[in-house]
Amino acid sequence: MRLFLTISFITLLLANSFAQPSGRRPKIAVYSASSEWQMVTLKSTVRLPTSQSVIAPASPVPQATPPPTEQPVAVTSPVETISPARTAPLSAGTADFRPAFTGDFATNRNGWKAGNKGDYYYQIGLGRYNIRKRNTNTQQVSFSAVELPADINLNAASIFTIKVDVLADSGQVPAGGLLFGVKDSLNFCSFTMNKKGEVSIRCVANGKTFSDYLPGDFFSPGVSIEKNRNRLSIQRRDNALHFYINAQEIRSSPYPFKMFSGNGIGLTSSAYWTSFQKLSVILGL
Repeated sequence: MRLFLTISFITLLLANSFAQPSGRRPKIAVYSASSEWQMVTLKSTVRLPTSQSVIAPASPVPQATPPPTEQPVAVTSPVETISPARTAPLSAGTADFRPAFTGDFATNRNGWKAGNKGDYYYQIGLGRYNIRKRNTNTQQVSFSAVELPADINLNAASIFTIKVDVLADSGQVPAGGLLFGVKDSLNFCSFTMNKKGEVSIRCVANGKTFSDYLPGDFFSPGVSIEKNRNRLSIQRRDNALHFYINAQEIRSSPYPFKMFSGNGIGLTSSAYWTSFQKLSVILGL
């Protein structure tokens, strides 16, 4: 009898469980049969048919968008031309390059004579080279020269120009000028003025003047002379030497070119005070 009742209760419980909706939670039921207690735990399992199984579709994996094919772009910006650096000076006949020496007199980078030297005081700076007489009774003239760079050879160049501005005290004609082709104080050429406005062109070898070439006598240049400032210029064109004052060629010019004893350039004066500016030596026209 006990067995029958137990089977009946189990059958009834199973039927009731299948009848419940699948969404409810399983219940734990405790039943008593006769005087002996038994605890039976039943869990309902709802299994859908295979054809009705719901499977959540997997999230699609985003595909990387392939980068667009890069097309070549035509560059239309103008081409910048850069001139190559020169490792050596070009010849004097080259139109776009002229070796030059400049005496800007801002510093003494070229090694001019400076300080008290003999009867004169030499001072450089502020764009000027000043020569002042210390001994007013001296018969000597001041003399200051430097060697030109190797690429400026006055004997080898068929064309060159040397020029300088000569200044004096207010109201006076500057007395002084240029030295060129200098080897030393006994071998040089000069182009100078005196306080009367006369000029002298002189060439000295071993301390003696070439009387039949450039004798050095002072004469009237035949051009206008200014007070305070004048520009002296010397230009070689092939086998001739031309001399200018304020861009005017003097009356005795040109002179035949003869080889210089040296390759120096310099300045000279016999006045109490003379100043020089804008000295330059340029090869070519």
